[in-house]
Amino acid sequence: MVKVLFLDAPFTGKVELSQDTISYLKEKQYKKIALYGSVQFCNQLDKVHEQLKELNIEFITSKPKRAQIVSQLLGCDNFQDSFNVDLTEVDAYLYIGDGKFHPLALVYAQKDSSKWKEVICNDPISGQMLLLDWKHIEKILRKYKASLKKFLTVDTVGVIVTIKPGQEQFKPSLVLEKKYPDKKFYYFIDNNVSFDQLENFPFVKIWVNTACPRVGFDDQEKFLKGVLNMNDAYQAVELLSKESILTRV
Repeated sequence: MVKVLFLDAPFTGKVELSQDTISYLKEKQYKKIALYGSVQFCNQLDKVHEQLKELNIEFITSKPKRAQIVSQLLGCDNFQDSFNVDLTEVDAYLYIGDGKFHPLALVYAQKDSSKWKEVICNDPISGQMLLLDWKHIEKILRKYKASLKKFLTVDTVGVIVTIKPGQEQFKPSLVLEKKYPDKKFYYFIDNNVSFDQLENFPFVKIWVNTACPRVGFDDQEKFLKGVLNMNDAYQAVELLSKESILTRV
């Protein structure tokens, strides 16, 4: 077996809020925000902390379940309970990092909420600010809601299981059989999700993803019969019956 060593690659430049971000926070008059960033920038958030205090903005953060350090945001942290802290009382989310992949997790995490809170992205590399809201994922959420409804009506389900460390959830997925005894579940186990092989199993009427939860959202187009994540499959009735962003799209 080949040994693999994972090393952090921290950003060595200056990490601070841009003038655009500062001006925007002043304009919105936010009092309390949730602060997160990608791992490259989490080691240098002291300046950001100082700037928020100067703006009289209270901030909270946490060490999410899958993260290594406090304030680190992973792309798979797209459930409210992933963060190990109550985020319902904040006015907005502030993300420190580049790109959209990681901060979109903060957008997906709000799909079950009744009130939307914007995600403010501050890129320390470009010095630019970007705003993300639920409209960035509106099309995906519509498809996802359709998959939730379809899951409740079909009798044959394909469950995708990866053997990747940290993502393998075969045993947890078995609870679906107890929750839905009227459905037949088939388990497909591999290291990678091979989208091009899915149509080789025409008897499967919908797919349940147990690997990275972003597969259930970002890769909707690759599942012609629909897909939803395991946690949402387990509580499909509850999700569709509550007042939330997901049910409003």
